[in-house]
Parts: sequence; C-alpha cells; structure tokens
Amino acid sequence: MRIAIDAMGGDLAPAAPVEGALQALAQYDDVEVVLVGDPAALEAELAKHGAAPSERIMLHDAPEKVDTADPVRSIRGSDKVSARACAELLHKGDVEGVLTMGTTGGAVAAATLYCRRLKGVKRTGIAVPLPNPNGVSVMIDGGANPDARPNEVYQYAVMALHYAKASLGIPEPRIGILSIGEEETKGNRLVADVWEQFRANPLPGFIGNVEPHAVFEGAADVVVCDGFTGNIVLKAAEGLAAYMLHAVPGILAKIGADSVDPRMVIGGLAKTVDYAAYGGAPLLGVKGAYVIGHGRSGPKAYLNGARVIRSYVQGGVGALIEKQLAGIAASDAAKAAASSEAASSEAASSSTDDSGAGA
Repeated sequence: MRIAIDAMGGDLAPAAPVEGALQALAQYDDVEVVLVGDPAALEAELAKHGAAPSERIMLHDAPEKVDTADPVRSIRGSDKVSARACAELLHKGDVEGVLTMGTTGGAVAAATLYCRRLKGVKRTGIAVPLPNPNGVSVMIDGGANPDARPNEVYQYAVMALHYAKASLGIPEPRIGILSIGEEETKGNRLVADVWEQFRANPLPGFIGNVEPHAVFEGAADVVVCDGFTGNIVLKAAEGLAAYMLHAVPGILAKIGADSVDPRMVIGGLAKTVDYAAYGGAPLLGVKGAYVIGHGRSGPKAYLNGARVIRSYVQGGVGALIEKQLAGIAASDAAKAAASSEAASSEAASSSTDDSGAGA
C-alpha cells in the first residue's frame, strides 16, 4: 500500500511529516510512503533520523506550498504545489491514499480539481471524528460543502456508514441528522428534505434527529449535516476544548482541590480531545483514501493518519460505497419507471372514459 504524504503542508513541515512517515514504516510493514515536497529538504530531514530514500520511502519533487490567501488559484497555477501533486498521484493510481496537514481549503480544492470521485457520488464531505464516552462519532460534513443539497447530505450518510463499519470497527452504526431538536418536526427546510431522502431509501440504523450536545454523548455513530453547520460545530467544539484545558487549573485552585494534581486532570482531558490521536478526517467520496489533518500536527498525527488510510483501503470502503449508491440509483430508476407507467395508464383510462362520454 503506497501513501502520498504532503510534506510541505502543516505548521511543522517538513520535520513532522518525515518523522511521522518513518514511524508509519516501522509500524506497518505493508506500507510504502511517497514524501511530496522539496527533495533537498526532505533528504536532510531523513538524514537526521539516519534514513535515506529507498524502495519504501520515495521522494516526489513538488516544493511549493499552497497560498492560503487564494488556495484555488495557487493550486491551479503550478503542478509543483505539494497538495496538487499529491492529488494527481492519487488520480493516476500511483498511490492509494493521500495524507495532508495543510490548509483544509487547499486540500479540498486539490481533491476537487485533480482527484476522481467515486461513481455515483455528487459531492465530497469531510468525516470529522468527535469524541464521546464510548469512543468516537463521525460528523459529516465538516466543511467541504457549505451549501449541500438534501440528496448530498443523504449520500454523506451512505459514505460514513461504510467508513464507520470498515475503518472504525462499528458493526451497526446509528445514523442521525444534526438538528435543533430530536423531534422530526424540528429543524430547517434542509433537515426536513433530508428526512424525505431517508424515507425514500431507508438506511439501517437511522434514528432521526440528533441535537449537537448529544453528538458528544454518543447518541449516534454517524451524524450528517451540511458543511456550513458542521464547520461551526467543529470550531465551537475546538474553542470550548481549548478553554477547558486552560481553565481547569484555576477552577481547581478556587475550589481548594489541593489533593488533585491539575496536570493529571488536564492530561486526561487532553487525551480525549487530542486531534493527533485520530490522525485526521477522511474526505469521503474521493476515489482512494484522502485524509486531511490539523495544521499543528506532529509526527503522531502522521502515524495515525497512515493508520486511517490503511484501514480505509483494507476495508474496501470505496467499493462498498459505490455498490450501495448503484443499488439506490437502480431502485430510484425502477420507482420512477413504475410511477411513469402508472401515470400513462391513468391517462389512457381517462381518455377512454372521455371518449365514451362524448359518444
């Protein structure tokens, strides 16, 4: 299994991606890595760890970074931009997965412009892992598609369902629609229309609406929404987590919890919200595994990102998604044909009745 790592993306590049790649190679003997970036800088980083390019760790010359001010223009403008080069390697089949910790806008733009989508997929979505007491829930979309249509949100459920099964080990994922209330009548027009999609093509495990707080309580394993809503939830959660980590010492001091070591409390809490532990969020709908991570990611996140890609590929997630979407399309076509035939029969019957009445 060959994985392309964007070695120019992220705040700690190229040191973190190189070290993380070496850790992945040490842990998984069935993985090969293509480091995409400035070859001279990458060779220097490898040398610090007593390593060099080999059959399992290759270099691809793409030394330019995404311009965060205008990611689409910079990606279109040069094939030496590392994010674009990674996407093109996936498109050509030279790698089976891409791991990037660069700007999310640049990563999504590169995938949209230079990767192929799975057959039947209308729009891609970012499947963000969120912690809950039982492990992790997946919220999709985390920001790839701000103006999603109802059928696109429904497809998110199909894609995340198979991802949760194959990559997260959840045998029967529960699926919910993110809304402002549990009742079916609560929510905006998009939520109501997504309900209609589930009625037309029921999915196993669908439980209805899920409120934002319930996501972190483990009420559902897969939560679907448009990218605008999902990104707001994600950023609010990140802000709250950061506040809690900084507030704990002061709170313990105020209540006089002298017997409690603040470092232990903070350390335990930090582990539950540590993005590095999840390795990143897959962009579902791309043909191949495509994982986007946090810009501040260190080597641990790259190691876990490789793990996410490995499980995605080994689980055959892409093929499972294509198969189910094809079945849904065939079912919709059959329903449409039956409805058309019924309408034609009714029209013919009405015409016959009118002729008799006229005579």
